[in-house]
Amino acid sequence: MTKNITKNHEVVTTEQETKEGYIKDYISNDWVKDKPEEQVRQAYLRKLVEDYGYNRKNIKTEVSIKSGQTETKKPADIVVFNGKGFDPGRHAYIIIEVKRKDRKDGKEQLVSYVNSTTSEFAVWFNGKEIAYYQRFRDPKHEFIDIPDIPKAGESIDDVGKYYKKQLTPASELKTTFETIHNYIYANEGFLKDKVFNEMLKVIFIKLVDEKLPNPKCDFRITKTEMEQLEKGEGKEFIERIEKLFGEVIKRYSDVFGSNEKLNLKPVTLGFVISQLQKYSLTSTPADVKGTAFQTFVYAHQRGDRGEFFTPHPILDLVINFLNPKEHDDLIDPACGSGGFLVSTMNYIRDNMKNARPDLDSKDIAIAIKDYARAHIHGIDFNPDLARVTKMYMILNDDGHTGVFSENSLIDWESLNNSSLKAQAGILKRGSFDILMTNPPFGSKGKITSKKILEQFDLGYIWKKDKDGTFKKQTKLQNGQVPDILFIERCLDFLDENGKMAIVLPDGDLTNSTLEYVRNYIDKKVRIIAVVSLPPDTFAHSGAGVKASVLFLQKLPEEKLKALKKKNYRIFTAVIEKIGYDIRGRILFKKDENGKIIKKEVEVFNHDGHKQKQTLPVIDTDIPEIIENFHKFIKGENLGW
Repeated sequence: MTKNITKNHEVVTTEQETKEGYIKDYISNDWVKDKPEEQVRQAYLRKLVEDYGYNRKNIKTEVSIKSGQTETKKPADIVVFNGKGFDPGRHAYIIIEVKRKDRKDGKEQLVSYVNSTTSEFAVWFNGKEIAYYQRFRDPKHEFIDIPDIPKAGESIDDVGKYYKKQLTPASELKTTFETIHNYIYANEGFLKDKVFNEMLKVIFIKLVDEKLPNPKCDFRITKTEMEQLEKGEGKEFIERIEKLFGEVIKRYSDVFGSNEKLNLKPVTLGFVISQLQKYSLTSTPADVKGTAFQTFVYAHQRGDRGEFFTPHPILDLVINFLNPKEHDDLIDPACGSGGFLVSTMNYIRDNMKNARPDLDSKDIAIAIKDYARAHIHGIDFNPDLARVTKMYMILNDDGHTGVFSENSLIDWESLNNSSLKAQAGILKRGSFDILMTNPPFGSKGKITSKKILEQFDLGYIWKKDKDGTFKKQTKLQNGQVPDILFIERCLDFLDENGKMAIVLPDGDLTNSTLEYVRNYIDKKVRIIAVVSLPPDTFAHSGAGVKASVLFLQKLPEEKLKALKKKNYRIFTAVIEKIGYDIRGRILFKKDENGKIIKKEVEVFNHDGHKQKQTLPVIDTDIPEIIENFHKFIKGENLGW
């Protein structure tokens, strides 16, 4: 799989940039200047070929259009020709006008292009919003809104009459998700959280429709149905989609309550469905779905209670350090949007592909689903984030049933009862092989509940004796920050010899007033490693928190005592280059002449087969730190 990294809260592949200041034109393969409107154009060119099936040979960019005897000052951005020639006045079929994301103009220009050519369809697209038009010549030039342009070889009457065997994998979904969001936001007046939840419902409806046995899609909308909705009609369409949502509630009762309903206006619902109906989400590669979904999550689920979403480079570091296996039981007790859980699924997926090249993508998907159902658990206090994690896992081959919403710091009996009620299995103290988490931290949200504090040793005041030892007092703290309580709870989740990674603010590891916390950790577990993160790691969350990742291993008491006597070694590292700048832009390594360094690597293609690609090298020291850590583990002969 191509290496991913966050960029402006998006996950992008390193294939997308190979020459500084330029990008490859999807049609001509020439270098073109990397401008915002060019990025929009390249995204749509790819859709035309990979999603709509149009032949590259019939697509041109920067096409001069004649209006009467004179050429228009600005050429058309994209023209799809009918395959019989390249004269816009005789052979144009579709004209596309693209704009950068903050532009709203250009529709009048698009109309003039179409009126001066044989084009039957037109598209206006700025990367965030989209409009489709059909042009009629008789009795006069008239443009009507349509739900989508037809695929290659189809007519406008075929749009929305798809059979499931006709659906195609999406080449990319990020711009599609963004377009849908902006349409809902502009036409419904919802706050961002409600926009997010309504979009989740529609995605679930799409996935369920693909799983139903009938050959024809029910998740669809035709040109006629769209016209009916605009007139306040379309009862058949509305009933069809509501019936599908009823099936969603039945199949995913752990995600949606029985009283939930669709809150979008029929016209809005029709638009959303028009954007997704031609795709098969089931067969769309997991990385494409993950890229779109995680971008969407970062944009709409910002942490406001001290939860900072973990960037992809840190997810990679943690998972490569912990090296989870197919038989390991794993939990994230503050799972947020599911980054650690889904990244683990992808890590296991890649290991399966390497170990079993005979398995096809369907076999791998089934194996991943079985693995996640049996071994992965996630808890989050925010029910919306727990739902997001479930959705994210479903998009990555499912296995979502071990995720539920609860406060991970409540008493064990209540926590286990919540898990059973959510049908997420049994949660027992000391039952997990691996734990990875980025808990909420910060002084704004101290835990003051006596009922919670009294469960934890670290909920009490500790005092240091003259001999340097710390003793727990009988008096509770007035309040304790959640990250410190999470340390203790996470250790209790671990089985004997279990290992964990926890992201903590540096104050937990350095402040003199918190020495008792460090002493508690030292007496409970073996400290394997401490990796310091750059100050800008969580800049995408609007937080200037300096943090580190602490790696720990639980050991039998006697073994741990013997180890302490030997004064064991701890691996330490400081990440200086995380691969992106404070604005989220990817940084690449350069030689002494300023040229981007490239490297040939093996990646998995969408069919699950390995292929070699030459990719630019991201300017990060994380791969070297991972390599040095595994050398350390081997040198210390650790059972890790």
